[in-house]
Amino acid sequence: MKFGDNLENSTYAPWKDYYVQYNDLKKQLEDGLYKPSGWTERDEGIFGATLDGDLTKVFNFVNSKFEELQERTTNAELKVATFQEAYNQKALETLTSSISEVTDEVNQLSKYCRTNYAGFLKIVKKHDKNVPYRLRPVFMVQLKSRAFYNVNFDSLVVRLSKLYHSLGGESLPLGTPITPSALTVRMNKEGLDRKSFKFWVHPDNVMEVKTTVLKHLPVVLYTPRGPNTAESLDPSLSSVYLDNTAFDLYNSKLERQEGAQAIRLRWYGSPSNNEIFVERKIHHEINKFGEYHDRFTVKEKYVDSFLKGEYTMDRHIAKLREQGGKSAAEIDQYEEMVKDVQKCIVDMKLKPVLRTVYNRTAFQIPGDKRVRLSLDSDLCMIREDNLDNTTRSGNHWRRMDIDYPMGSKTAYENDMTRFNYAILEVKLELPIGQATPSWVDELMNSHLVESAESFSKYVHGVAVLLESHVALLPFWLAQLEKDSVKASDSMRGQLPDTPSLSRAASTAEIHSINSRRSSIASRYESDNGASTRSMSKGKQKSMDVLVDNQYGQNGQGYGATSRANKKPFGFKGLGGVFKRGGKDNTSRASSSLNPSDDPDGVPKIKIIPPKPKKVVGPLKVEAKVFFANERTFLKWMNFAVLLGTIGVSLFNAADNIGRFAGILLAITGLLTLIYSIWLYERRLTMLRNKDPGPYDEPVMPTLMCVCMLTAISLNFYLKSNVKSKP
Repeated sequence: MKFGDNLENSTYAPWKDYYVQYNDLKKQLEDGLYKPSGWTERDEGIFGATLDGDLTKVFNFVNSKFEELQERTTNAELKVATFQEAYNQKALETLTSSISEVTDEVNQLSKYCRTNYAGFLKIVKKHDKNVPYRLRPVFMVQLKSRAFYNVNFDSLVVRLSKLYHSLGGESLPLGTPITPSALTVRMNKEGLDRKSFKFWVHPDNVMEVKTTVLKHLPVVLYTPRGPNTAESLDPSLSSVYLDNTAFDLYNSKLERQEGAQAIRLRWYGSPSNNEIFVERKIHHEINKFGEYHDRFTVKEKYVDSFLKGEYTMDRHIAKLREQGGKSAAEIDQYEEMVKDVQKCIVDMKLKPVLRTVYNRTAFQIPGDKRVRLSLDSDLCMIREDNLDNTTRSGNHWRRMDIDYPMGSKTAYENDMTRFNYAILEVKLELPIGQATPSWVDELMNSHLVESAESFSKYVHGVAVLLESHVALLPFWLAQLEKDSVKASDSMRGQLPDTPSLSRAASTAEIHSINSRRSSIASRYESDNGASTRSMSKGKQKSMDVLVDNQYGQNGQGYGATSRANKKPFGFKGLGGVFKRGGKDNTSRASSSLNPSDDPDGVPKIKIIPPKPKKVVGPLKVEAKVFFANERTFLKWMNFAVLLGTIGVSLFNAADNIGRFAGILLAITGLLTLIYSIWLYERRLTMLRNKDPGPYDEPVMPTLMCVCMLTAISLNFYLKSNVKSKP
């Protein structure tokens, strides 16, 4: 669909006269170009004046409408302040309706700004493409001076959120104070069902998601220091993630290993904040949130020495004991946690690797953890490491050349990547048996969000910025690459219609990423082939460049195994039954350049393309896998009962030789039964923890066969030996 049609579909009818006249400007361009005289300076002047008039119109409308919304919000706040003294249902409905109208118009104004911003850029691009005059440099200066698209709605969102909950939440009557004590008594303390979900939100939908959620949950302000007001709100949140040169934490988190850790240093607001939170997240599949969270604070001036193990928290812990605010058990647990985190940092030689900066809007009723939502937008990821012979953070725990807030262009642009979508995280902690709130279900199943299972900001940042240093890639990279190609001109207000983020689809699409690495060989061939031929000019010699197709060529696909490397079938392969792995008999050249000379004296260079990265996707365990484990257990048990029955029968009915064989078979059956129970429980634990395996067990089946063969052979031997005696 063309942009003009999208613009008409996204136009808010009451404001249709205040939008950029995209179709009129486009027609003006076409009429001027198709004239016999072509596009003239007069046409350029008229077009520029029309465009400037539209820019002024949009700028003035945004300012006047934003002031109007602020004034209407102020009036609503005054009414709410006096309303509680004289309560009646009709007045409550009228006031709630007026607040809802303001909320809807805030959402529409946000869409209006984005739509007109895109419209101006589109028409200027079309102008510069078809007209000999360049308008973009001048227009961008004018657009920056009238930056209607930079309106900050955060303070207005906070004020509207307070208005909704001053009138009473959806589950609390009017006038009930929203305090932990008022809500704790309503919680079922017998058990809680914990769930966590992550979603991507298109930038066009961010404000709509905010205005949808604030009607049900109040906005949480992150202001650890200073007044807790909407005007003092600084939603920025920064985290510096630690890892070692082998990226052990990255790999374990990406593979979702049991007990995988992520350690970061976090602060709220500007870098001048002196309160630094040291946080550790430990992955546990048993916990339905998927992780446990440890956290404590360190003053900024002590962070460097804390990471080196020189500074300890002993004085702080001693002060806690003197104050007596916590029990001795809690303080001991806190001390153990702090020492464990510091020991992990020192032993694993963790250093700053990546910084994430984003604006967080959190929604939660104070003291109530049943429903919590956080929306992270404007996400930037910046390298903090000192790899590639470049000093970034140096000996400090974070680099000091980063300015807040983030601009569109920075001096460290090569060390930074921006994430195009906002991240919505929904955490539910409901009493067992209680259904998820209907509005949460509607939001999670709506077109406003796209499921982003297992997404991690740290993993994504390392995979994009430090791709050459890691061997594993997350499965969602291919999906993002596909979305960025398809959604460049989309203004539907949602993510493009793409398949859900599945491991199978993304694994197939990741070959597009690997193909870019393989193209290095072709570029090397073209560049070096030309240079070597020019160097050998006059000697009547050239260099042939051979590309090794060991990865994914000749139709084998990635990870294909040649027949020469397969283990032989039969008794020759029994030697590997008790071995988990073996060394590869084949070896490859250690260097990517393998020059050799043919009989004609023409040197050849062998190019080995980079090995494709392994794609790690989410491990989903379906119910049929548990049933298969149960069926396997029943088969083993059936076999054990059969052996035991035969052994007991021989022991009771046969002679001494038969009894001896019966004892061997009965013992084998008993061992098989014990082994089957152990194997069932072991595999069940692995499935619950989503352990990737291996799930095969080649040792015990072989031993069972050997025991049976021994018992039967011994029985035949003794019988034949006794009968042969005179």
